[in-house]
Amino acid sequence: MTEKSEQSLNCNFCGKHREDVEKLIAGPGVYICNECVAISYEIIEKENTETAKEFNIAELYTPKEIHELLNEHIIGQEETKLILSTCAYNHYKRISSPSKIEKSNILLCGPTGTGKTLFAKTLATILNVPFAIADATTLTEAGYVGEDVESVLERLLNLADYDVELAQQGIVFIDEIDKKARKSESNTPTRDVGGEGVQQALLRLIEGTTTKVRISGGKKLSDEFVEFDTSNVLFIVGGAFVGIEDTIQRRIKKKSSIGFNSKLIDDDLRKEVLKYIRPDDLIKYGLIPELVGRLPVITTLSNLTVDEMIKVLTDVKNSIIIQNKELLGIDNLEVDFADPYYKSVVELAKKEDMGARSLKNIVEQSLYWIMYNAPDLHKRGIQKVIFDNYPSKSEDSKPVGIKENGDRERLIDYKFFKHIIYEE
Repeated sequence: MTEKSEQSLNCNFCGKHREDVEKLIAGPGVYICNECVAISYEIIEKENTETAKEFNIAELYTPKEIHELLNEHIIGQEETKLILSTCAYNHYKRISSPSKIEKSNILLCGPTGTGKTLFAKTLATILNVPFAIADATTLTEAGYVGEDVESVLERLLNLADYDVELAQQGIVFIDEIDKKARKSESNTPTRDVGGEGVQQALLRLIEGTTTKVRISGGKKLSDEFVEFDTSNVLFIVGGAFVGIEDTIQRRIKKKSSIGFNSKLIDDDLRKEVLKYIRPDDLIKYGLIPELVGRLPVITTLSNLTVDEMIKVLTDVKNSIIIQNKELLGIDNLEVDFADPYYKSVVELAKKEDMGARSLKNIVEQSLYWIMYNAPDLHKRGIQKVIFDNYPSKSEDSKPVGIKENGDRERLIDYKFFKHIIYEE
């Protein structure tokens, strides 16, 4: 090939000259540049990703399989796992049924930090369907300042990459529904915009209806609105329902006998009283009867025990401990945690009374000094850090459980972090 012919070579796809690209790959009578190869690869990868997101009813997990996968991410709450596994299986099984079977949406009741959001999110991941979260406190009726309830569907459609069929089989989690309880049972001329009005608006979506959803941000559809059928969307509604225990206790006491055989509400029952919740308790709390009727599956989550919270740190797949180990591993620094550390973290979390949610904050606080100094520690030849106990704020605190191993283990004595041991 002459020098002249080589200089005239162009990419057969984009037409760019060989001098305008980094590489020009020759084929049988054709040429393609590195830029076109990269674009082609991105197109193929995107198509593969979209195909993976499609829900295939023939590959639906059984309830036992869903339960086992939930166990990898969630500790405790066995009754809720069983109920959610069965409900999810039945919900997506009914989609393929030719007969008209009503769907069963779910209400999760439990204190903050017990895993309501995690349950819904993990379930969607297992089933490989789009998942959207909405905070009920931000929702208002149409025409008022705030988010319309239809905005939840907009979010779901966006997460499904504007695939309407896929979005219509997704899961929507609406948290803090208890914050939208109506203020009183009395009929007043004023509208409860933030409470009953939102419940009424949500009712229509949850029971199954066709509504117009704005898709102005979509790339695949040119219309401003699209018809969205919520009949096959699984709605999971969550709330802490603070104080509802009093309503349940009054009902239990009212139905108990008087005298030596009367049923007393002791401390143990008071802690577990949420398990006795019934639909009429929710109505007295402030949910409208129509909404409660559209949430036939009610399950409760209880506060985690000390042992369960330790397992959240040690046994859960992709726990906060595993994530931070990987993060520090990027700086070539190995981190290990002894049993006293886990116990100390859980004790602090119990004091905060925020459930498993506070574990992340406490663990990351104990790692700030190490993360800040990680690059310098590696340069100094330090390969491993062992946390033996959560650092104490007391300047007079002494190290606990230091294992002597020659010069291999020493104490890092830096104020707040007196209980950290590193190994050179």
